[in-house]
Amino acid sequence: MRTIVYNGHQIQLPGMSLTGKEEVKYDGEVVSKKHTAFGGTHIFRVKEGGEDVDYEVEIGTRWHGLSQWYVVRRNGIVIHTDR
Repeated sequence: MRTIVYNGHQIQLPGMSLTGKEEVKYDGEVVSKKHTAFGGTHIFRVKEGGEDVDYEVEIGTRWHGLSQWYVVRRNGIVIHTDR
């Protein structure tokens, strides 16, 4: 599992799973769940400072299949990528 910290909030990204189960957590709470074979996109909305904020977490498998890449967007703007 990888953790991204942005504006004092933690976004926990899933690691590789043999079952294909992915969970994204925001400040420790599960905000999105999926079962995928090679990654997918998780979209969720949270309140930050009284304002609605949309997050998009894109997860994919690297060409060798042994690790994943992530792109995290906040209101459409990339705040983290290791792709």
